[in-house]
Amino acid sequence: MKVWHELTKPRTLRRTGTRKQRRSGIALLVAMSTVLVLTVVVTELSYNARVRYLIAAHEKERAQAYWVSQTGINLYKLLLGANKQMEGSAAGGVAESLGVNIGDALWQWVPVINTGLMRMLFASDGSIEEEDLEAFKQTGQVSDEVDEASREDSKFSDKNFLDFDGDFTAEVTDEDAKLNVSLLANHNGVLFESAIAMQLHGLMSGEENDAWLRDRNIDPWEIIANLKDWVDQDTMGSGRSGGQEDNLYNNRSSPYLAKNAAFDTFAEIRLVEGWQDDIMERFGDQLTIHGTGKININTAPDEVLFALIKAYVMPAPNDTEVHRIVEQIREYMWFASFNSGKDFAQHLGNLGYTVSQDLQSQLGKSSKTFKVVSTGLVGNTSVTTTAIIDYNGSQTGEVTYWRVD
Repeated sequence: MKVWHELTKPRTLRRTGTRKQRRSGIALLVAMSTVLVLTVVVTELSYNARVRYLIAAHEKERAQAYWVSQTGINLYKLLLGANKQMEGSAAGGVAESLGVNIGDALWQWVPVINTGLMRMLFASDGSIEEEDLEAFKQTGQVSDEVDEASREDSKFSDKNFLDFDGDFTAEVTDEDAKLNVSLLANHNGVLFESAIAMQLHGLMSGEENDAWLRDRNIDPWEIIANLKDWVDQDTMGSGRSGGQEDNLYNNRSSPYLAKNAAFDTFAEIRLVEGWQDDIMERFGDQLTIHGTGKININTAPDEVLFALIKAYVMPAPNDTEVHRIVEQIREYMWFASFNSGKDFAQHLGNLGYTVSQDLQSQLGKSSKTFKVVSTGLVGNTSVTTTAIIDYNGSQTGEVTYWRVD
């Protein structure tokens, strides 16, 4: 018995100690694995929650920025609507009889509206401190005092409409002061006889433009023909080379066909052969696809006046003479407006120039199509809304184009 005890006791003790060590090792491994899994799960949940929070915050700011941008659009709709009402009023008729066209007065006085300007106007009873005005001119921002005052209760409601977070900046552009390339679709005859084609060629005329186009091997009549071929309904080229319109686009890396329909967006012009970056950067600001095509002679910029003079004054004057004519027109417009295209043509005649009879039918005296671009900014998020507002068929204006970026 003694021998058996001595032989078996150490062996039994050794097995028991090994089992305890194994069990404690397994338990430690399980605990570490559990902690690791929980750490990964918690980290993933925290990350997903953070991402969802940031997305929600961004979407909230984007929604706020969108509606803030609408403030600029709506303010201009009010301003333009009031301008059209004033144009048709008795006061407008009296002003017109005196040679003053007030049909475009209001929006020209306020070509840009932003939050700072609105807060400056509504922060007081109409009086603005000179130091606040100077600070606004330099920075575009208003002081904390002006900001707080602009958020106070309105006289007309319990809450001032300027009591919101964020800022907006809106700008109005006169589309009737530009050359409407969409009109090329209406001409079925020889390209050189098209009124809008002549105007476009006049826009690209002059010694400086001639040299610029020549350096790039660009024929202005060819790229004008490409515009016409994009919007007309036939498939034959209108340029000197003729042929199928689609041949201009078949060999591109991503080939496409000529649209043979009206432009849907202004950016679509860049799809037309020859009307890529360089040409659009040089002449694009004077082009539009909206409106009736009647150029408002009272708001047309110098570049458009240059194009009209080159196209309709006979014989075509040199650049120096054209610039002199433009200066004479501007001097006249300091005191009066042109009441019609005929009035403008007669004025050129009075200056001693021979003018084509086709000119007066291409001109108008007021604008009815406008582009309003308004950007709302909340936090780090901005939203830009672009609207085309057409007053040709309605005194309240019809939105014919709407884009949100």
